[in-house]
Amino acid sequence: MKYLFAPLLILFFSCQDDEINPYNDPSLQPPDNVDTNYFSNESEISALHYNVFMPYCANSGCHDGNFEPDFRTVESSYSTLVYQPIVKNNDNQTYEYRVVPGNSAQSILYARLLSYENGVSVFDDNSQVMPMDADIVYDPNKNHPWHERKSEMIAEIKQWIDDGAKDMFGNVPSEYNKVPEMLGCIAYVTGQNTPLSRELPRGTIYVPSNVNSIDLFFSVLDDNLISNELTYNKVKFSKNLLSFSFQPERSLEVMSVPISGTGFYPSNNIDFFHKYTLDMSAYGSGDVVFIKIYLQDDVNSVTEIPTNGSDYQIIKHFSFTVI
Repeated sequence: MKYLFAPLLILFFSCQDDEINPYNDPSLQPPDNVDTNYFSNESEISALHYNVFMPYCANSGCHDGNFEPDFRTVESSYSTLVYQPIVKNNDNQTYEYRVVPGNSAQSILYARLLSYENGVSVFDDNSQVMPMDADIVYDPNKNHPWHERKSEMIAEIKQWIDDGAKDMFGNVPSEYNKVPEMLGCIAYVTGQNTPLSRELPRGTIYVPSNVNSIDLFFSVLDDNLISNELTYNKVKFSKNLLSFSFQPERSLEVMSVPISGTGFYPSNNIDFFHKYTLDMSAYGSGDVVFIKIYLQDDVNSVTEIPTNGSDYQIIKHFSFTVI
């Protein structure tokens, strides 16, 4: 019976017309210009990402995730711009955030795009104008395509900021709440009132090997709370910077009346509200001991100060060496 179907199948398939590929036409060519406008508002964050941040800023080795702002997606652009603290300021310390909703004049994103007629950055004479590869140093003849639409795109970024820097759904952001920040650490031999010396200018604290205990004091800054209103308030000690997770937490004393002294920034006299008295019997001459404190404000989770990613000068500042 199966042999009866074979001729029928051959006949069926031989009668099929060859499939026609509607795109198999040599006269069809891609359009010369792709100028489709996908956005009704050119100054919304989705349009800015598509038209500005992605093509001009998310370049390899630049804002492509190597460092912030991260312009790979709309979401990453927004979350690393709005109310996000800056890394580098100008000499006048003008700026605090990359984008301040409603205030382009206080937004470093906008400032870094501006230049004078001679190409020098409005933000800082010693800084390059963004996008960097369109800066006068690298592009003195202004051949970069950025210059063709520069004024228009900068105006759209300014408009987005001044309109409240809304997210892709049109929501207005709430103000960023910073985690507690380090201001300094000082130490005294218990019962004495002269701070122990340290490696200059602000490195490790030198602790004599013959002392029984030392009083360590810590100063931190929060954008909403006084330091003695912070909670959690713990401290850890470790001879190995990478083994803090194995060390016990110890409770800091929070004083109602602070002591005053010099912290990490020598020009400032600051208040120290947090204290811990450390028994030195476990440490001997030559030991280098790292210190981390843990605090919590009324918004963020517990903050570690310093972290392993902190500047090494800060890590050294939060340490002591037995001599």
